[in-house]
Amino acid sequence: MNEHIVDGMTKPGPVTGPGLAQDLEAPSHSVAHAISVFAKKVFDFVFPEEEGCVLCGKAADSRHSEEVFFAVICGDCLGRIPFVQEPICEVCGRPLRGQAVDITGRGHPSSIGDRERLKTRASLIPGVEGNASDVLGSTGTPGRAVCSDCGKQGRFFLRARAVGTYDGVLRDLIREFKFYGRRDLAEGLGVLMAREVSQDIRMRRCDIIVPVPLHPIRLAERGYNQAELLAKEVGFCFGTRVQDSVERLIGPGEQNKLGRQLRKDHIRGAFNVPYPARIAGKRVLLADDVITTGNTANECARALLRAGAAEVYVIAAAISPFEQEWLVH
Repeated sequence: MNEHIVDGMTKPGPVTGPGLAQDLEAPSHSVAHAISVFAKKVFDFVFPEEEGCVLCGKAADSRHSEEVFFAVICGDCLGRIPFVQEPICEVCGRPLRGQAVDITGRGHPSSIGDRERLKTRASLIPGVEGNASDVLGSTGTPGRAVCSDCGKQGRFFLRARAVGTYDGVLRDLIREFKFYGRRDLAEGLGVLMAREVSQDIRMRRCDIIVPVPLHPIRLAERGYNQAELLAKEVGFCFGTRVQDSVERLIGPGEQNKLGRQLRKDHIRGAFNVPYPARIAGKRVLLADDVITTGNTANECARALLRAGAAEVYVIAAAISPFEQEWLVH
């Protein structure tokens, strides 16, 4: 009994002789397939398929979308992201409202006493030690707005910025990316972070990008460090090297369920730089997914500075506002 091949398996076939009909059909089938493939390639070249949005995956209309570092983000996603809006804290980038300002506000000091207090407390702001004019300006009007946290305790990083507030669609995207394995979202979030970095010349000039580390236990559970994926996207946009320079010593805790003071106490001394020579004298851009209280970034910055880093800046996908500080009219 004759046999013929079907999908890699030998199956019995009908008895045929030399010059069988199916042998004659094979060349014509191959030619037809080649023609169809060629036709599809020509069609795709003439009518290219619209590139999908890197956040929602839907086809993006070029008229209502934006290309951010060669990644397309549709107008619907851009319209739903709660981007950080002025006024913001000049140090941590947290959005402010009304007169929720600790060191300096947007208006004039109400009295000579207020102006003297602002001059005295200006020394708490990194980068303007002993120079009150950087805060008040040459006319004596406040030039920088700083939240109460940055004013009271200071920061080891010079500046932090985030794409948007941790709310709405941005919060949903980050949760999908962080807790549900949506690694593909790193590109969209990362290019938005890179766009934020591009607006600050000091951040653009950083020598290396360092992701906030996960504890090995949490890394094993999740399978990836979300901050590292974001850091790689930002690094790709600027051609900046990403370097895992910080390790986490203290085991993972449910930071999101702790109060502000407990979060600060829990994170104290949690980070270490095992190879200081790799970051000595370098300007470091620290990358993370969310800035909540800022204590994690602050402790990482502390470890980097102790190891010899020249400066530390922070970039994140989102930041949590402190609504209790806002002035309600």
